[in-house]
Amino acid sequence: MTERKGMNSNKLSKRKKQPGHDRTFITSEVNFITVANKILDPSEYLVTDKPDDLRHIFTDSEGGMGIVPEASITNLGTGRKFFVEVKKQGPRGNADERACKHHTVTFSKFLKQKYGYSFHPFVTIFCANLATDRRYTLKAPYFFEPDNYFLWRNYDEDLIADYLTERCADWID
Repeated sequence: MTERKGMNSNKLSKRKKQPGHDRTFITSEVNFITVANKILDPSEYLVTDKPDDLRHIFTDSEGGMGIVPEASITNLGTGRKFFVEVKKQGPRGNADERACKHHTVTFSKFLKQKYGYSFHPFVTIFCANLATDRRYTLKAPYFFEPDNYFLWRNYDEDLIADYLTERCADWID
């Protein structure tokens, strides 16, 4: 029998750079929180970093096996909110595919019912290569509803400001 080419556990364990070692995504998350707090009026909106609202959504889970997105944005007057996941990666990876779990039909129905909304209150902000490389941007419209994702190119504050103020106006104001 010939040895299979590719990665196996022995080869993987010898790699200097293991999955999870790249922590550069934290910069994208911090950028989002900083910009959202800068552009949204704090007397009208609360931007919550790592909200706990969805941590225990799986009723049979122990220890909080739910979801903790990067942020939630709440209208202080209406109490309505939406959640934000920020995804960043280089030219290779599967962060775009992992983002899909927050946009499934069943999860969307669940959140709509839980909050009594007519919209899916969850958005994904794609940064770095996810926002610019054709291999990712071409697929996004097929996996995500138009209002539920945003390609944040070069961390442009004007672009994200327009997107967030539209989501607030359409969904939570």
